Amino acid sequence: MAFNGEGKGPNQGKTVITMFLHDRKAGDLVEGGVHENVWHCKATGGDILQTYYGAGTEADFLECWLQLLPPETQEPKVETTEKELTE
Repeated sequence: MAFNGEGKGPNQGKTVITMFLHDRKAGDLVEGGVHENVWHCKATGGDILQTYYGAGTEADFLECWLQLLPPETQEPKVETTEKELTE
Protein backbone atom coordinates (compact mmCIF):
# COMPACT_ATOMS: atom_id res chain seq x y z
CA MET A 1 0.00 0.00 0.00
CA ALA A 2 1.02 3.57 -0.59
CA PHE A 3 1.09 4.52 3.11
CA ASN A 4 3.71 1.90 3.99
CA GLY A 5 6.11 2.72 1.17
CA GLU A 6 5.22 -0.14 -1.17
CA GLY A 7 3.72 2.11 -3.85
CA LYS A 8 0.27 1.96 -5.39
CA GLY A 9 -1.69 -1.18 -4.50
CA PRO A 10 -3.53 -3.14 -7.23
CA ASN A 11 -6.90 -2.47 -5.57
CA GLN A 12 -6.43 1.23 -5.00
CA GLY A 13 -9.30 3.26 -6.50
CA LYS A 14 -11.63 0.27 -6.86
CA THR A 15 -15.13 0.44 -5.38
CA VAL A 16 -16.16 -2.35 -3.01
CA ILE A 17 -19.15 -3.16 -0.83
CA THR A 18 -18.40 -4.05 2.78
CA MET A 19 -20.10 -7.35 3.60
CA PHE A 20 -19.15 -7.89 7.25
CA LEU A 21 -16.67 -6.88 9.93
CA HIS A 22 -14.42 -9.70 11.15
CA ASP A 23 -14.61 -10.54 14.86
CA ARG A 24 -10.83 -10.32 15.21
CA LYS A 25 -8.76 -7.25 14.45
CA ALA A 26 -5.52 -7.21 12.45
CA GLY A 27 -2.58 -8.65 14.37
CA ASP A 28 -0.13 -5.90 13.44
CA LEU A 29 -0.19 -2.57 15.19
CA VAL A 30 -0.90 0.20 12.71
CA GLU A 31 -1.62 3.93 12.70
CA GLY A 32 -0.85 5.11 16.21
CA GLY A 33 -0.45 1.79 17.99
CA VAL A 34 -4.01 0.40 17.81
CA HIS A 35 -5.28 -2.83 16.28
CA GLU A 36 -7.17 -2.21 13.06
CA ASN A 37 -10.63 -3.47 12.05
CA VAL A 38 -10.72 -5.90 9.11
CA TRP A 39 -13.65 -5.78 6.65
CA HIS A 40 -14.62 -8.52 4.22
CA CYS A 41 -15.54 -6.79 0.94
CA LYS A 42 -17.01 -7.64 -2.44
CA ALA A 43 -15.96 -5.98 -5.72
CA THR A 44 -18.45 -3.96 -7.75
CA GLY A 45 -18.74 -3.37 -11.48
CA GLY A 46 -17.03 -6.59 -12.49
CA ASP A 47 -13.71 -5.62 -10.86
CA ILE A 48 -11.28 -8.29 -9.72
CA LEU A 49 -9.60 -7.80 -6.34
CA GLN A 50 -5.98 -8.90 -6.06
CA THR A 51 -4.39 -10.21 -2.88
CA TYR A 52 -1.12 -11.90 -2.02
CA TYR A 53 -2.90 -15.28 -2.19
CA GLY A 54 -4.70 -14.76 -5.52
CA ALA A 55 -7.48 -12.84 -7.19
CA GLY A 56 -11.26 -12.92 -7.01
CA THR A 57 -14.39 -10.90 -6.35
CA GLU A 58 -14.04 -10.86 -2.53
CA ALA A 59 -11.17 -9.92 -0.21
CA ASP A 60 -10.37 -8.63 3.28
CA PHE A 61 -9.15 -5.06 3.82
CA LEU A 62 -7.98 -3.04 6.80
CA GLU A 63 -10.42 -0.28 7.71
CA CYS A 64 -7.72 2.38 7.19
CA TRP A 65 -7.48 1.32 3.52
CA LEU A 66 -11.19 1.97 2.89
CA GLN A 67 -12.86 5.29 2.15
CA LEU A 68 -16.59 5.81 2.66
CA LEU A 69 -18.26 7.20 -0.45
CA PRO A 70 -21.20 9.59 -0.15
CA PRO A 71 -24.56 8.17 -1.25
CA GLU A 72 -25.48 8.83 -4.85
CA THR A 73 -28.18 11.41 -5.33
CA GLN A 74 -30.73 10.49 -7.93
CA GLU A 75 -33.35 12.64 -9.53
CA PRO A 76 -36.93 11.49 -8.88
CA LYS A 77 -38.24 9.23 -11.63
CA VAL A 78 -41.74 10.68 -11.40
CA GLU A 79 -42.48 14.35 -11.68
CA THR A 80 -44.73 15.48 -8.88
CA THR A 81 -47.25 18.24 -9.28
CA GLU A 82 -49.88 19.73 -7.07
CA LYS A 83 -53.47 19.17 -8.08
CA GLU A 84 -56.44 21.19 -7.00
CA LEU A 85 -59.06 18.86 -5.63
CA THR A 86 -62.65 19.60 -6.52
CA GLU A 87 -65.69 18.16 -4.86
